[in-house]
Amino acid sequence: MAKEKKQKQINLEEITALTKELFHAHYAGDLERWFDYLCPDSIYLGTGEPMLFGGSAIREHFKGFEGEAADVVSEEYYPVPLGETAAQVCGRIAVRSRQNQLGAVNYFTIGWRLIGGELKLVHQHNSYEYTQPDIEGERGILKMDMNTTRFVRNLLLEQPAGRRIAFPSGNQTVYVNPYTILYAKSRDKRTELVCVDRVVSCNYIYRELKERLPEVFYPLRRGYLVNTLYIVALRRFEAELISGISIPIPALTYTQVKRDLQELIEKK
Repeated sequence: MAKEKKQKQINLEEITALTKELFHAHYAGDLERWFDYLCPDSIYLGTGEPMLFGGSAIREHFKGFEGEAADVVSEEYYPVPLGETAAQVCGRIAVRSRQNQLGAVNYFTIGWRLIGGELKLVHQHNSYEYTQPDIEGERGILKMDMNTTRFVRNLLLEQPAGRRIAFPSGNQTVYVNPYTILYAKSRDKRTELVCVDRVVSCNYIYRELKERLPEVFYPLRRGYLVNTLYIVALRRFEAELISGISIPIPALTYTQVKRDLQELIEKK
């Protein structure tokens, strides 16, 4: 069987059509096509989402996506060449939910690169503007809930201004204030840092990461290190963080974990 011929130069018409295809699949609730084009060093930035570093972190964050189907109202795509093997597609796409008529306009920049002769998505930036249905001729912009933001800001102001920690992420180094990390979890031979503003896929294994993080991090369960500063509630067999996520606590260790957490949290 003949081997598939690899591309040597990026095709602007192809990446424009592919970008359109991926957006339409996304708004139909299908993310698998998008996942197929992510490379290990992909970066995602979007309104209302954390910064995501690494293809595995992006997949993990969006794999349970169950958003409402939306209709594309209008769209514009503008390819920008960056050399023989790289290009961007910029533009805007306006959609409206089929269920509640909530609308959104996404101004996007998608970065494509030929890697090993194959097209890979290396960067995506989505800037969303959400709108409610017109009320008496006025266009209403949704307001964000700032309770979590205030909590995090006040907490960080109480912490000493320590140095940021360098974390290897793919072929790059990401600098993170450890007090912005909600929790870290082991994933294969890497770890994932879930921060208040982004998710970082880290090259460290669990043991290496544990040695680098400050003492406020507690091993809540196997493979998990939780920042106790962000625990807002302890319930039977789970701990709730300020972000709303609840992390299970194994039944066999629950009593000891609860005792340890109470001492750590009250001491802080």
